[in-house]
Amino acid sequence: MANLIVNPRKWRNKALVLATEATYALDAAPTGLLNWIEARNVSLTPMDVDRAERNIDLPYMGTSGSVIVSTWAKLAFDIAIAPSGVVGTAPKWGALLMACGLAETVTAATSVAYNLVSNVFSSATAYMVIDGTLHKLLGMRGEVKAKMSAKGLPMLSFAFDACYVTPVTGAMPTVDRTGWTLEEAINSVNTGPVNIGGVPLSFSEFDWALGNKIARMDNPGPQREILITDRKPTASITVLAPDLATFNPFALNDSGATLDLTSMHGTVAGKKFKTEMKARITGVEYAQIEEMVGYKLTLEPLPVNGNDEIALTCM
Repeated sequence: MANLIVNPRKWRNKALVLATEATYALDAAPTGLLNWIEARNVSLTPMDVDRAERNIDLPYMGTSGSVIVSTWAKLAFDIAIAPSGVVGTAPKWGALLMACGLAETVTAATSVAYNLVSNVFSSATAYMVIDGTLHKLLGMRGEVKAKMSAKGLPMLSFAFDACYVTPVTGAMPTVDRTGWTLEEAINSVNTGPVNIGGVPLSFSEFDWALGNKIARMDNPGPQREILITDRKPTASITVLAPDLATFNPFALNDSGATLDLTSMHGTVAGKKFKTEMKARITGVEYAQIEEMVGYKLTLEPLPVNGNDEIALTCM
């Protein structure tokens, strides 16, 4: 017998393009030449539905079924943290951060800063083409997490919810990879120490998440929107343990003090990435770093003046 499908579609053949929306859920029409995303580990849920059970009492066993009340889509992927290479030029992944509740501020020839906001959130349109099928995702908003591990690559992980659009046949876009620079490994050459409360420390793992609370509104009116309704950031860092006279995490934990944390990755202008955080130490565990004594610190990022618990800057 002949194969049912002569040329099966390949998961490997896919492209993601994404752009910031000027108006919520109005197609921003991203293109491969301007808006291609260097995504890794892509996961797409093309239909994610909310259902209402019918709950009919029947004279026999069996379900009475359900009614689909809302249809959404979900998209998740990773990107490497690598600034544009030009000081004061926004990275190609800036639109992703903006759709996660951060605002972008470009200072010409100086920096591009990403700071938290509590209202007027940006949103994004994404086109996900998978070997001949085009998935449009409108009104995207979501969550971002960071992971920096010694002898690894600096990564941001994104998870978005979006308004559903029926998939259609679509050609693979022609993409321009310009602006996506080669990421630099996390090591003693490319990465500086983490500074916690004024003390520089060597680290092996640094993770944080914005902790955005996502709601999916589909109300009469109409009012259909992916909403960021709150955030509760989390973080942890594993550091090489100096003597207690130099750094005493137990005393800092007991004090409840909010500390300034700063980390810089990259050594060349245009490829530097700074993470700033205001956080309390809320847990201390012993850890081993290459069989040396370390601390795994649980951090609680907290706003001091508002929208300042985490800040990111490309320099």
